[in-house]
Amino acid sequence: HGPSIVCITLGNRGCVVATEQEVFHQPAFRVNVVDTTGAGDVFHGAFIFGLLKGYDVRRTAEFASAVAAIKCTKLGGRAGIPTLQQTEEFLREYGSGK
Repeated sequence: HGPSIVCITLGNRGCVVATEQEVFHQPAFRVNVVDTTGAGDVFHGAFIFGLLKGYDVRRTAEFASAVAAIKCTKLGGRAGIPTLQQTEEFLREYGSGK
């Protein structure tokens, strides 16, 4: 027994996700970084959100990466945390980060 999903964040290099079926890399989105404070916390919160919403693991990693990227464009740990709508708009504009 053990975890069914493991996600390792790599900062500006994205993240690596391992499941029982696959291991994959989700690139980070390229944004104008102002402050990375809280980016990891925001990423993991968004990752859990994605899983709870029923997103598949690849969409979850992409979603969490987008949320963290958007957060990094503002100064402060809580500033810049995007809404669901802002994140969906970002993903439509920037794609998968690849």
